[in-house]
Amino acid sequence: MKINQCLPCLLVLSMSCHSPANKPAPEPLTVIDTTKTVSSPTPHAKNDSPVVLKSHLRDTLSVTGNFILFLQPDEARYAELEKDAEDEAGDGDADFGVGISATRDSMKKNERYKDIKVLTTTKRYVSIKDCKDGPLIIDRDSVSYGFILSGKGRPIAKTYNSVHSGDYLGELNEYFSFLSPR
Repeated sequence: MKINQCLPCLLVLSMSCHSPANKPAPEPLTVIDTTKTVSSPTPHAKNDSPVVLKSHLRDTLSVTGNFILFLQPDEARYAELEKDAEDEAGDGDADFGVGISATRDSMKKNERYKDIKVLTTTKRYVSIKDCKDGPLIIDRDSVSYGFILSGKGRPIAKTYNSVHSGDYLGELNEYFSFLSPR
């Protein structure tokens, strides 16, 4: 009876110690960090030089300072919007264009807006260098129309996929509060 009880233990012991002779050795893992591309303009022994961030993205608009950036669809997205909505895309685009022109014209006439740029882009990525939480890269892949407001040291404000045909001075005045610090 004792031999019958020891037999399972011997089988388990022999199976756990058995390893095949031709088992391949695991290859070492290599870790590559591809999340950041940071370069310094000049090499320094100390880490006191300003860091310059570069983007590897080819479809990127880089902006700084005080601005309102109007976002419009590129040709491919516009064609898709026009096909999906029949004539509505053209009406929305025309209204938005009127709003952008009215904003530019009004800002040229008023001295208080002299430090605010009016920009328009169809690019997918927007890199804002000097906003409060910046540098910041925005991927606007799902955004056809809208605008982004940014000022040096201020948090950004944005409105996506909403347009109107009037000027955007109300939005500018609310965001910049006539350029008082936030």
